[in-house]
Amino acid sequence: MSTKISANATDDSFVIVTTTYPTTYGCHRGRSWSKADMICQSNVDVSKQKYASYAEAVEKARQMRDSNCWFDGYEPEDCDDMPPYDSSVMENYDNDEEVLIRVMKESEFDEERAEDQKYLDRANEEAMFEAALKREMIKLQVEESGERVFYSYLYRDCQIPAEFEFDESKKDSDSSFALPANASEIKSIMFKVDGAASVNTKVLGAGGRDVALLQGSDLMQLLVACTSLEELYVRSCKLRTEIDNEFIEGIATLAPHLRQTLKVLSISDLNLPPWTLKVVGKHFPNLTRLDVSDCFSTDYNNWMIDYNDDPPLPYDEPLLECVGDLPNLKRLDLGHGSQEMQRYLFDYSLNHRTLLKVYRMVKHVTLDEDNMPEPFSSAARKKAARAKALQKLGVKFGKKEMDRYAS
Repeated sequence: MSTKISANATDDSFVIVTTTYPTTYGCHRGRSWSKADMICQSNVDVSKQKYASYAEAVEKARQMRDSNCWFDGYEPEDCDDMPPYDSSVMENYDNDEEVLIRVMKESEFDEERAEDQKYLDRANEEAMFEAALKREMIKLQVEESGERVFYSYLYRDCQIPAEFEFDESKKDSDSSFALPANASEIKSIMFKVDGAASVNTKVLGAGGRDVALLQGSDLMQLLVACTSLEELYVRSCKLRTEIDNEFIEGIATLAPHLRQTLKVLSISDLNLPPWTLKVVGKHFPNLTRLDVSDCFSTDYNNWMIDYNDDPPLPYDEPLLECVGDLPNLKRLDLGHGSQEMQRYLFDYSLNHRTLLKVYRMVKHVTLDEDNMPEPFSSAARKKAARAKALQKLGVKFGKKEMDRYAS
């Protein structure tokens, strides 16, 4: 990207190429860009005017640099002051983008673009193969887990539903909730709350103090009746539905059997305040898995704090307290799988050092973009599953790709 060309080149016209590319700081702090990402995310502008001589093009490139605000205060690195000119040398780490100005022969620029396209085509082929391989591996993981309950946004064809599912948004407002006849035998439930404010108050206790409404909610009736329940999955049909400690404490009061029977609690994508997280372990001490994927919000951050002091973040103490109250916890799901989401998580909600402490307390901690099945029981079984998946994909993609990914 920053290669200088020979000043003696005269076989074709010269052009000025201005590339605006994303940084790894500013709003992208902590993010790493692959070559394919960088090609796709960069904006490339080529001068309409073509220059017969290299010297003429360089002079114009200098003028463009000096009039570009990204280069305010720029000083040449050497007395020759020759391109390329890269604004990153200004070391303004608040920038979300930087600008690179180059002088190239038109034929060289065309060749570079063709090479970039060829690279993107190959990267796309590899990405398609990797995605197909992951899908096959997910299927095999689900099979090996004994077909335990599994929900996923990305791998819906691999899902294993809970014994009882109920979607509150599809309920007729005039009808009453009917408990399943075998409620006392049900071991797993998926309950989707409507997410509307009135329903949210009734079901999850968020923002309301009407205990009677909470106790009479469909979900609470179900939990009281399911005396053998081991796995509870709660989702919302709306975005950022909050779950409050009143809901957790309500379960403990009305369905005390869950203190002993509940092994899996999954409340992925709900808004979980720090004070609610603190009480989870106290009321469900036998949990072996806690799924709070994408539940930590930046809303509870004290924006007035000077972060040069490295203060504790809102979920530091609550998470450590919660995990400390769960001696049997084997898996903790935190979500925030993308680089951007993790930046927000670690800037405003949870310190890295707290997560390192949690890693030492829990066998399996995940930060994934989507729910994943239980890990393979051994490295040997994972290797065998990979070989099986590659063999199946080899029929679709050909032996070349299979051999390439077999190692």
